[in-house]
Amino acid sequence: MMDERRPDDEMREMLARLEREFQARAQPPDEGTVARTPEAVPPYRPVQRVRLTLPLHRPRAVYALLAINVIMFGITLLLASRLASNGAALYILGAKENQAIDSGQWWRLLTPMVLHGNLTHLLFNSWALYSLGMEAERMFGTARFLAVYLLAGLAGSIASYMFNPAALSVGASGAIFGLLGALAAFSFSARSLIGWEASKMQLGQMATLVVINLAFGLAVPNIDNSAHIGGLLVGGVAGLGLAPRYGVDRRSFTPTLERRDRPFAGWFMAGGLLVGLIVWFLVARSA
Repeated sequence: MMDERRPDDEMREMLARLEREFQARAQPPDEGTVARTPEAVPPYRPVQRVRLTLPLHRPRAVYALLAINVIMFGITLLLASRLASNGAALYILGAKENQAIDSGQWWRLLTPMVLHGNLTHLLFNSWALYSLGMEAERMFGTARFLAVYLLAGLAGSIASYMFNPAALSVGASGAIFGLLGALAAFSFSARSLIGWEASKMQLGQMATLVVINLAFGLAVPNIDNSAHIGGLLVGGVAGLGLAPRYGVDRRSFTPTLERRDRPFAGWFMAGGLLVGLIVWFLVARSA
């Protein structure tokens, strides 16, 4: 015999089976069993990358300094041809010479920055001034760049006056070493903006340049390393005070850079540094 079942019986049996299964799954967990809470998955948000560039100034003073150096070198050659002595021409035009400075010609602490002994000296310093000066003036601006350059050059002449008294010294190398110190100070002060790794890399490159040039000065005669070291140290201190400082403003939709340094404080530090150099020279002169 065949068991014939009506369709409505099969439907009721299927519904009853589904009801039993649903009730079994809906039972609360046993004691000691922690119910699993579904985790909310945050929506995917792509990382926003914004490229920020530092506001740079247009170099002007570097070209003027290069032109002055070339003009003064031409005047030196003309005067040397008439006097038949390059040293006499440099002395007349303002080379650093201790006895003349002691007699009251204090301007000789600044005029050596625009004088050079020969064409090789001029070309090497001009190349260094162009390479470092363009970068420094773009970062610092013309006024701050000139302040660093003159303070470092003055410090180099005073250091030469103290530690190399017998030399007739000329050249802008003390001021150029000061630019190297100022750029290193800027890299250090901007480490939170450009990143620690980039700052370390730049500082390492500049330290390598300093070591190579000082070693070259020790190996080659007639190079005044005391002026180099004096300019480097004062340029670094002046650069640390005058370096522009930037921060990221995240309040707008697109982050922007804003200046966060205090110009008055930087110029006050530069003025204090100038006073300190003058006092240092007066103490060295009276010693």
